[in-house]
Amino acid sequence: MARKTKKISKKKPVKRKATKNKVLRKPTKKKVAKKVIKKISRKSKTKAQKSNSSWIPGHPHPEPKVKRIRTAKGRRPYFFDDPNIDKLLAMIMALTGEVSVLRERLDTHERLAQKKKWASHQSIEDYEPDDITEAFRAQWRSEFIARVLRIVQVELDQITREKQDKEYDEIVKEVSKE
Repeated sequence: MARKTKKISKKKPVKRKATKNKVLRKPTKKKVAKKVIKKISRKSKTKAQKSNSSWIPGHPHPEPKVKRIRTAKGRRPYFFDDPNIDKLLAMIMALTGEVSVLRERLDTHERLAQKKKWASHQSIEDYEPDDITEAFRAQWRSEFIARVLRIVQVELDQITREKQDKEYDEIVKEVSKE
């Protein structure tokens, strides 16, 4: 069988009219590329101006409007005898805060789904919980922190109990002397 081949026709050059003093030339690739880039940048600027959010799809978080100070001034306070325990506690508390934020965002997703609303980034950021929801979240947060710090609270209770027992024993000794 013979193959059918198509004739490839070359594009005819576009004739441009010349003005009185200037001869029009075909634009170069660089000039065309610059024009395309300008058009794209104009479109993206207008889209960015229209939206109130500075969040860009594909980025995990929107850029904050105000820069926050990321370091604390002064020395790190130590509550335990070993500074490594304090560092470990600080790490655990930072992770606890992150889990708490994730839990609240998940709760927001669930509440938006319950209302049959689309959970877009903007709708999640704009969501304002009512008083009942806020009370529920505050209760969950306090119970969560109590669970995380249970071992520290038990140790603190034990120390205060020992102090109270010593004071009680001292009072009993003073009273028994008389």
